Amino acid sequence: MQTKHQNFLKISLIFIIILGFNYGVSFQQFLHYDWNNPRGLSDSTSYLAMSNGDYTISSGHRYRVIIPFLANIVRNLVQPLIPSEQLHWFGGVDAFSFYIINYFFSSLTGLFLYLFLVRLKFEPQLSLLGVFIFLGSRITILATGAPIVDSLYFLSIIIIVYFCLTQNTTTLAILIPILILSKETIIPFLFLPFLVKQINRKLIGVSLMVSFAVFFWVRDTISSLSPNSIEKNDPIFYVVVNHLKSGFENIIQTYFSMEGWHGIFSTFSIFWIAAAFGVWLSFKKLNTFYQIPNFLFFIIPITFGFTVLSSNVGRMLLSSFPIVIPYALIGINYLFSKKYSDHPPLKDIRTLDAHENK
Repeated sequence: MQTKHQNFLKISLIFIIILGFNYGVSFQQFLHYDWNNPRGLSDSTSYLAMSNGDYTISSGHRYRVIIPFLANIVRNLVQPLIPSEQLHWFGGVDAFSFYIINYFFSSLTGLFLYLFLVRLKFEPQLSLLGVFIFLGSRITILATGAPIVDSLYFLSIIIIVYFCLTQNTTTLAILIPILILSKETIIPFLFLPFLVKQINRKLIGVSLMVSFAVFFWVRDTISSLSPNSIEKNDPIFYVVVNHLKSGFENIIQTYFSMEGWHGIFSTFSIFWIAAAFGVWLSFKKLNTFYQIPNFLFFIIPITFGFTVLSSNVGRMLLSSFPIVIPYALIGINYLFSKKYSDHPPLKDIRTLDAHENK
């Protein structure tokens, strides 16, 4: 009982630290968000309309319903509590409502990422560093500070890989029908449990069938709310086909332009190099302690495929964080442990000197 109590206190402390760090890096972005100048985040106006019950918007946005729905609830709760003269300072009650939801979801993503890294045998300090790498990413800061829906998408990813790692079939089967509504790009990740032998695949299969039934029922329900605004490319299959048509152009823009390189660098910054070093260490068998589960490697083609379907490379590449961050930590840990072994701490040197003087 005492151990459970201590673990609860430890996790609570970790979450408080995550909340504090996330607030420090994201609140300024929230304060500077401008509805009239979204700077590449034009989909935020669609989510604002949805939070007010208006679904006569682009078919690419209108089905991501969870965060706009929650933002509407928070707005109704918060608006009476904030004096009207202070609403402008908060960026307006609409932006503030989205920020509360996104801040909570991205912080929760950080907590699950911490638990995930600990399960991979990373020390608590390294695991917390991995969380800071994720929350400090420019893309995560945007997803938290701006009124968009990516925070729930990233949370859905880490929930799936965490419960795959812990082989918790029941929890996954319950959550999948909810997670499928976070964003359409979560769908490939829903098949990751089939790559884990210890998972009950029959139960996951039933859960997926229910999930797609829920998915298309929600799309049909929302479409019925605004029948006059249905576009010819509204069905999801046509959306994918239309994105594939611009696939070659997206690849050129992503990997052969300054804008694309900036988008790549804006995800993990210098930690891309640390991750590449971690991969090299594992390939050369210089890292034998930290073992990355095989199912995580399938995230790589999923993420690359997203860069083909979308020109927004930063928001697409960040979905690879469950595999990039562990390898970055492997590289960082090797560098520091190598330095530590070559140059013992000052305290140890003094101890050796004192022993020799005797």
